[in-house]
Amino acid sequence: MEPQLSPIEELYHVSEVDKVRFIGVTTDHARYDFGVIFTGQFFGKMLVVSLSSGRAALLDHEDVLDADVLHRILDVDPIDAGAVGDFLGTLLPYVPRYEQAD
Repeated sequence: MEPQLSPIEELYHVSEVDKVRFIGVTTDHARYDFGVIFTGQFFGKMLVVSLSSGRAALLDHEDVLDADVLHRILDVDPIDAGAVGDFLGTLLPYVPRYEQAD
């Protein structure tokens, strides 16, 4: 009997010491708890985890200022999305976006 080949091929395996912040905020309507992982792995985006909803996304400074993004992706109440986005915007660095050439 021949040994089975694994269907998984490892593409990368990177270890780094990352900066992680845990932030809890409250509004008049809800409480929000986030984990923000600052890393060099995601082209200027940070991994933002909503500990309240269990959702996570790669977001940059511009993304967190978009109330619709916060509502759709991290389940932030639309009433609170602007204020929560402004707060998260103070934590995430601004990295200019550049268009890729064809």
